Amino acid sequence: MKSRDVKTAADAKHIVKERGLTSVKVGLFDNDGVMRGKYMSREKFFSSLDNGFAFCDVVLGWDVKDQLYDNVTYTGWHSGYPDAQVRILPHTCREIPFEDGMLLFIAEFAGTAETVCPRATLRRIITRAVNMGFEPFAALEYELRRRACDRRISPT
Repeated sequence: MKSRDVKTAADAKHIVKERGLTSVKVGLFDNDGVMRGKYMSREKFFSSLDNGFAFCDVVLGWDVKDQLYDNVTYTGWHSGYPDAQVRILPHTCREIPFEDGMLLFIAEFAGTAETVCPRATLRRIITRAVNMGFEPFAALEYELRRRACDRRISPT
């Protein structure tokens, strides 16, 4: 099975078994768009596909340099940074080419943490745009610059 063919939890379990993986990588995004992840044992992954799992909500309360925000209400010292519910999205399965067939699955916050989850925020914005008659889309433009010292100078 190819990673792009994974659509369901059953497909995800099948590809992990088929490849004989003992663990997979699972990642979710913080408020700055940084993927925070971990390796998850095969057994924990299978259970998490069915039931979700918990991840410390501190990633919703710190910046890109892992410095805690001091003006938040959702999480912080006042809440003790508890674990938040997370769901794995089977259709996000992809291979990590430099890790010997390892698979990566994206997850997102669920339950009360979904109110501040970056992916959920994006879904709400897309829904609003569609309801206003817009068709949202995104693109990425790579910008490559050559440093002066890298330029080849032809002999004269």
